Amino acid sequence: MSKDTAVSLEQLFKELDEYIINSQFKKAIRVCNKILSVNGNDSEAFQCKVICLMQLSNFTEAIECFKKPEQIQSMQFEYSYCLYSTAKYQEALTQLEKQSSKETKSLELEAQIYYKLENYQKTISIYESLLSKPGYSDSIEFITNLCAVYLDAGKFNECQELLNKNKSQQTKTHELAFNSACLAISKNDTKTAETQLKLAKKICTDSLKKDGFSEEEIKEEQTSIDVQLGYVQQICGNLEKSLEQYQNVLEQQIGDSATLVATNNSISVRSILQSDQWSTQPKEYTHAMDSLKSLLTEAESTRLNSKQKKVINYNLCLLLVQLKKVSQCEELIKTLKSKYGQQQQQQQADTSFIEDLDIIQVSLLIKEKKFKDAEKLLLKNNTSSIKSQLLLAQIYLLDNNNIAKALSVLEKLDSSVSLRPGIVATKVALYEKSGDLEKAINSLDDLISIFDKQKKSEKDEEIYVNLLKASGNFKLKHHKYKEASDMFDRVLKINPNDLIALPSYIVATSHFDPSLSQKYEGKLPNIKFESKIDIDLIEKYGLTFEKKLNLNEDSNSSTTTTTTTTTTTTKTTKPTTTSSTTPTTEVVKIKKSKKKLPKVMKPNYVPDPDRWLPKWQRANAKAARSKKNKDIVKGPQGIASASQTASLFVQESKNTNTNNNNTQSSKSEKPRNIHKKKSKK
Repeated sequence: MSKDTAVSLEQLFKELDEYIINSQFKKAIRVCNKILSVNGNDSEAFQCKVICLMQLSNFTEAIECFKKPEQIQSMQFEYSYCLYSTAKYQEALTQLEKQSSKETKSLELEAQIYYKLENYQKTISIYESLLSKPGYSDSIEFITNLCAVYLDAGKFNECQELLNKNKSQQTKTHELAFNSACLAISKNDTKTAETQLKLAKKICTDSLKKDGFSEEEIKEEQTSIDVQLGYVQQICGNLEKSLEQYQNVLEQQIGDSATLVATNNSISVRSILQSDQWSTQPKEYTHAMDSLKSLLTEAESTRLNSKQKKVINYNLCLLLVQLKKVSQCEELIKTLKSKYGQQQQQQQADTSFIEDLDIIQVSLLIKEKKFKDAEKLLLKNNTSSIKSQLLLAQIYLLDNNNIAKALSVLEKLDSSVSLRPGIVATKVALYEKSGDLEKAINSLDDLISIFDKQKKSEKDEEIYVNLLKASGNFKLKHHKYKEASDMFDRVLKINPNDLIALPSYIVATSHFDPSLSQKYEGKLPNIKFESKIDIDLIEKYGLTFEKKLNLNEDSNSSTTTTTTTTTTTTKTTKPTTTSSTTPTTEVVKIKKSKKKLPKVMKPNYVPDPDRWLPKWQRANAKAARSKKNKDIVKGPQGIASASQTASLFVQESKNTNTNNNNTQSSKSEKPRNIHKKKSKK
């Protein structure tokens, strides 16, 4: 190497050093290219070029720089990180496994790769091994990553313990507050989740403003928090607020994973809020299906995990069912089963997604009334979920109303599920239909005994009172008066002024102890009537469901006759003698409903009486004929006009009148068979 080249290289390295210190990475790359053009084997210039490309997030160009195995060997961590950034996870993992001794940064990268591959157990094992090393237990970023892995793996207790140890850190970073909100959502604690998300949003805005970020950049950072707030509103039933939250995120058009989740959730919310509009306009379903398909393209699917992809595919199946595209739905279900079924067998994961697909397939078979095929499909997989078991009971009821099999399925449910109010209500109804009243009453009593042991909130107290009333009414219906009175007595102890339980208790006790009914009889409220009522007439004639009551009174005599009319028969009663001082009862006149007329009806329009006849049979049919060819003559040859034919036929008619003594009517003035067509010979 000459002295001039050595001097030029020194100057280039000085420029390179200045550009890297000032974070001018594009200019630094140009200088690296100049150095490599002079000396292609310069390792320092090569390493600086790769790191500058990584700083500019040009990972594909950085990978293209590695042309020799020696270069990869010298920068194994950087090369594997570039592969990880371009979503080539398996290649990055194999490259890291080639390292003989792994540093902490390579272990962190390996844990991130396993997290992207959704192998959460290995990720947790690596993170827990790093937690014992110095510097990691105090790192907020490391704690947030470990919380995220615990949440995705379903280890909520471990996540809660980690957050309890680092409570002071939750107010410092919005990521850790966001993870604590996700933990609250997994526990169905929506209030704490909402407060934690609002706290995370506030911390995010304050910290980024201090760092000098613009408002647009802050909004981009807050998209995941806004989407999660919308999801919390959706769980709570505030669908309109959640839809507004999703729409605000979609208007920003950022394109990250949070916006993809917002599009899916907004479609599900709109399908509920605008169900009437969607049912009349099937185009809404097609637009929703197209937008969901766009989320599953290769470019967008890399931003979603497998759970999110499963939810989107499940929604696609539901939309195909709504559009009545059965064949496409069945093909999609087959492809999803073949794809995710093998993954679940390898990883031994939860099979809830496959069960949901089976339920959609069973619902299609039920619509086609193929009940036996639907039963085989449910029994084939041996699913013990609540959805599949309840659907199996429904199939038995639809297939020849087989109550015994349906009850056998419901009786095999777990105690935590079988004692839910809805399932108990169905069991009671089925027991009543089958005639087994003892089991129906026992199932109600078991549910009441569980409520007696628990501490009840205000909502639980209302449910408990309604359950006692339902049990009392059921027992009263089947003449179990003592048991029914006990149920209503419990209600009256909670609320003595309950106007539903009080009369029911009086009715129940009147059958076996009238003294108890008389005690509570005075607590019934007095009924006030606006008009006077003749009690004698009610006692004699009773209450009839009639429209009119005609009272014909004779002024000369003191007798009155009353007639009661019904829709089927008319009965006349015998006259009863009454004194002239009795007050006359006012006849209640029921207002007749007005006749509903069409909106387009004209008020003074008289319809044509012949409108039911064909047009050629109507009275004005001849007048409606066209008079275009009235001068055309249909007579013998040699006649020029219609006047000649008329005069000819008039002369013939006069001759016939002289020969006949009887005068003919105006019909004889017309020629016979003038309108008949000649038969073709």
